[in-house]
Amino acid sequence: MSNVESYIDGIIPGGSGGEEPTTPTTVAEAIEDGTKFTETTTIKDDLDNPVTIPGGFQLAEDSGTKVEEGIVIEDDTENHNQFVWIPVGEYNVTEETEKITEPDEQDGKLINELSRRNWANKDVVAEPTLVSGDSAIKPSVVDADYYGEGDSRSCTMVDGTNSIDAFKTSTTNRGGFYIGRYEQGTGNVCKAGVDAYTNVTRDTAKTQAESMYSGKTEIKAITQLISSYAWDTALNFICQTNTEEYKLATTTDETYGNIGTGHKEQTGEYIVDEKPSDKYSNIYDLLGNCNELTTEYTNGVTLRGGFYFYSSYYATDRNFTETTTSNDLVGFRVQLYM
Repeated sequence: MSNVESYIDGIIPGGSGGEEPTTPTTVAEAIEDGTKFTETTTIKDDLDNPVTIPGGFQLAEDSGTKVEEGIVIEDDTENHNQFVWIPVGEYNVTEETEKITEPDEQDGKLINELSRRNWANKDVVAEPTLVSGDSAIKPSVVDADYYGEGDSRSCTMVDGTNSIDAFKTSTTNRGGFYIGRYEQGTGNVCKAGVDAYTNVTRDTAKTQAESMYSGKTEIKAITQLISSYAWDTALNFICQTNTEEYKLATTTDETYGNIGTGHKEQTGEYIVDEKPSDKYSNIYDLLGNCNELTTEYTNGVTLRGGFYFYSSYYATDRNFTETTTSNDLVGFRVQLYM
């Protein structure tokens, strides 16, 4: 029996005589191996970009292997909630992708700054201008005085730190963050093929986003209602990495997303010409479907994005409602960081 035990111990990985299991070092390896990361780990994509995977997550089977394609992680819960990595700062891209926004400067890199942005008006194709910090943004509608971020109207405290500041610090240090691959779905989940989570006030959406992984100690990440920093930085990434470029930011054309069609779709289910539409860099529903609540504030709470009920709203649009308002038109999205 002793000899048998020694033999088994010698051939099992992790035994005294076997090889220790190795942690994948690349996105492609992690997808192939189906590795679940128990600790937060930084690996590389095909272009040598660092991507940090939070503990409690694994790479989705249909994840891209390059940042520009959309790196998708999912948790190990029964819902398999999914999130997409948004690079911040300088990141490596293919020549084909760089030519979209930088046709005359081929160095294999793009820059996606973590910032709020002022965008062009409806149907104008133009790169946005950066907004300095939490400064007020001039409104596109006459009834609002400003659009702001970062005070008690949008923040909670995370380990004694303002949540907006905590998000910005983590994102800057790690070179990126995640947003929900889909609008949040009923049951407080982030996955395809469910009804959008609507009929919630901003405060309820904020509470639900923050409690998404309450009690799940294996999840080494923080979830929050999406901020204007995350929305604008994610949308800029989408525009940099897709051939329609900044048209995606201000279009009201229903072929690009569920805008003004009069019918609401389940998450990730908007189809045009038998193909998924409003899927850019592996992110769904950002251009249309439901108008989305954010932490940004104005006379009430800021809503972002185009949506199915009206044809005049678009992805970068800022409009607002009362913080106590809830209806079937408005949903929300989650940001995730470590």
